[in-house]
Amino acid sequence: MTDIYLHGLETIEKNNGPRPVETVDTGIIGLIGTAPDAIAADWPLNKPVAIFGINGSVQGLGETGTLPDAIDDIFSQAGRVSQTIVVIRVTEGVDAKSTLANIIGDVTARTGVHAFRNAPNDLGLTPKILIAPGFTSARPVDGVASIAVDTGGVGYTSVPTVSIDGDGSGATATAVINSVDGTVTEIVLETAGYGYTVAPTVTISGGGATEDATATATLGSVANPATIELLKLAPFFRAVVLKDGVATSSTDAVNDRKDYDTDRLMIIEPMVKVFRDGGVVNTPASPMVAGLTARVDYEEGFWVSPSNHVIQGIVGTSRSVDHSINDPSAESQYLNKNEVSCVVRSPSGGFKLWGNRVTSSDSLRKFMSVRRSHDTIISSIERACEPFIDKPFGLQVLLDIAETVNAALRRWEALGATLGGRVWLDPTLNTKETWASGHLYVSYDAEGPAPIEHITFMFNRNTGYYEDLSQTAAREIARMAGSAAANV
Repeated sequence: MTDIYLHGLETIEKNNGPRPVETVDTGIIGLIGTAPDAIAADWPLNKPVAIFGINGSVQGLGETGTLPDAIDDIFSQAGRVSQTIVVIRVTEGVDAKSTLANIIGDVTARTGVHAFRNAPNDLGLTPKILIAPGFTSARPVDGVASIAVDTGGVGYTSVPTVSIDGDGSGATATAVINSVDGTVTEIVLETAGYGYTVAPTVTISGGGATEDATATATLGSVANPATIELLKLAPFFRAVVLKDGVATSSTDAVNDRKDYDTDRLMIIEPMVKVFRDGGVVNTPASPMVAGLTARVDYEEGFWVSPSNHVIQGIVGTSRSVDHSINDPSAESQYLNKNEVSCVVRSPSGGFKLWGNRVTSSDSLRKFMSVRRSHDTIISSIERACEPFIDKPFGLQVLLDIAETVNAALRRWEALGATLGGRVWLDPTLNTKETWASGHLYVSYDAEGPAPIEHITFMFNRNTGYYEDLSQTAAREIARMAGSAAANV
């Protein structure tokens, strides 16, 4: 109501109260790859295109490249509710190196994986499961593994620029200077790059030095560059990345895992076998696991792990992974212990995804399902509370915000998505100064349920049951003897 003169009647429609919190769609898959025969008008390069469900239009994509098979593999896991896919198509290069460069793309031009950033605005869709099948399994040996400082230079007053020039691409680094004597003490490698046939030249310039420092790069095994680029996007979308393993050996798979420390990456080992084009072929597992994860989200809940679920449509794995549910020395157990998930033949039948863990060294951030649960809770509450932004401070608004969050936490707790949750206003954060500056702090807690990875049954022998048996047998024998006597 405003203080405006009126000689008559008016009706004020009130929209106060808490807002319903709708759970964000967690099953949207972001898929990037190639399709050289695609119709450009329907599948423009470096532009997000949506496929809504298994009956969505995939006409004009052609049959070559990585995208057609990946889409088929995703939808092979479709359940009662089919998955939604955001597709990015890139140019297939003249060789693997140039194709990988197209997959990685450019952050400024929003090409390659960075084209996913346009999906929320262009399509109203936010990818939550990111995959690049065919491009994330390799562990390159042609990246910059380290940069050693040869001479520290003289007189640096600010951090100099580090340039890495060679026949590869993507390597970046930052210098660290000693503030006391003005020398470069370390070169921190930020991105290892790929495709270098010889060690690139490292140039250190600027920073006010009277004599530039020098350094030498060394090539070696490095993290997969497409995976690294996808991981740059994952926090932006509150998404996870599914990476295909190297599919050579468990030792190689664990070495591959050591390249990462993040709770937004799951590695899947090895490749899977499917019937395709009249024969059995090996194909990356990530599309099927992405489809499985989306199916589990829709059928069971976003807080449920896709592990120990049957993967439909596969007839084998590219290499056999020894599996046991009760032998700690089994290969599948070794992989899981080292944060590598795997596809295994289940003792109960079929092939299953086996593994819950992401590649994080933080013991509180080791399960993918918990990471995704917390992402979903945070994103859903943020979206529901958007109407409260720019409202004036007042008791009713504060109560409405609190109840919006509380009601959602109660519903998720009832569903099993959280173990509990509550809302409070922290007085140490919410002062008259912060409120006067327009800043409100709303604290809440919740805890997504961890998957039950380990069940221990305590079997106890009890010879006393022999006594029960003897007493029962004696009674039964006596009864039978009595019945026989009665019949004589």
